[in-house]
Amino acid sequence: MRKLFYSLLAIAFLFSCSTETKYNIEGQIKGLNSGSAVLQKVEDGKLVTVDSVALKEGAFSFKGKVEMPEYHIIKFADTLDAIPLFLENTKVKIVAHIDSIPNADIKGSEITALYQSFEDQLTNYNLQFRTLYNEYMQANMGGDMEKVKQIEAEYTKVEENQQQYIKDFINENSSTVLSPFITLNYMMPYLSLEELETIMGKFSPEVAESKYAKQLREKVDVLKSVAIGQPYIDFTMNDPDGNPVSLSSYAGDGYVLIDFWAGWCNPCRQENPNLVENYKKYNEKGFEIFGVSLDKTRESWMNAIEADGITWPQVSELNYWDCSARDLYGFNSIPHNVLIDPDGIIIAKNLRGEELSNKLAELLD
Repeated sequence: MRKLFYSLLAIAFLFSCSTETKYNIEGQIKGLNSGSAVLQKVEDGKLVTVDSVALKEGAFSFKGKVEMPEYHIIKFADTLDAIPLFLENTKVKIVAHIDSIPNADIKGSEITALYQSFEDQLTNYNLQFRTLYNEYMQANMGGDMEKVKQIEAEYTKVEENQQQYIKDFINENSSTVLSPFITLNYMMPYLSLEELETIMGKFSPEVAESKYAKQLREKVDVLKSVAIGQPYIDFTMNDPDGNPVSLSSYAGDGYVLIDFWAGWCNPCRQENPNLVENYKKYNEKGFEIFGVSLDKTRESWMNAIEADGITWPQVSELNYWDCSARDLYGFNSIPHNVLIDPDGIIIAKNLRGEELSNKLAELLD
């Protein structure tokens, strides 16, 4: 009797293991008969290979398990194309043609289907932007300034509609990992701290434990630490001559504008004449600029400094977006600036053009 009991227990254990929820991807790329399929995901901003299999007459398969749905891509060694999908523990069927791999037909993953509908809508907005841009260039070259203003207004309206669509999508799908994923990858530069906290408050308990929600929470914590009213965070980088210079060596003596920029950034370069003008006007009255470059090379950095007539202190790690101060101040786009008062308190952010000039006049004139 005891042997029968243990035999039944062993069978039950094996059955439970065999029915464990896993993912099972079966794919077919028509016209691609050789090479390999590589399953990858993003970790710390880099693609990490999860699995790799050889194609057999265009067919491939992946099996495994994920804790929660997670964004992956499937790349093919003999092409530059990839198939994006949200990997979840379900059976997924993928069919594509070699000439249109990114447009693969993916069945079996509800989250992937939802994400594809989101991307399709963004494509529609991008087509509108492209059409308006072409019309703008034609009107501008033809000297039709009235038409130019009209197109600019239309562009702004489409942009507002696009952002509202993304916000609505995020809120309507707060019970899926798409909500934190899309917030992180599409909306961080456009949402206030209050809006981000509202979005996070709507996550289901399960989604709140996802990697994307945790990453979003970390970024929100950083934004809180450098919000208006908080003391500045010090950092040290090298100046153009290789000497270490700290922000604290300038903060506390007057008003300091931390200016995050780069020589390759056109909006930054367009703003530099305004900074030059304000620096000449207010430097002797207690205004300093502390430039932090996200350039890749010293040569491009120096060329931009000389060309734009920059005379204020400059530092850089020459690591492009991999800048330690970017992690401290939580920005995702440049130009980005932070204004610090004589007590070392952050009093404003992203002041540009007349807005910066008016603020300095208010403080120093």
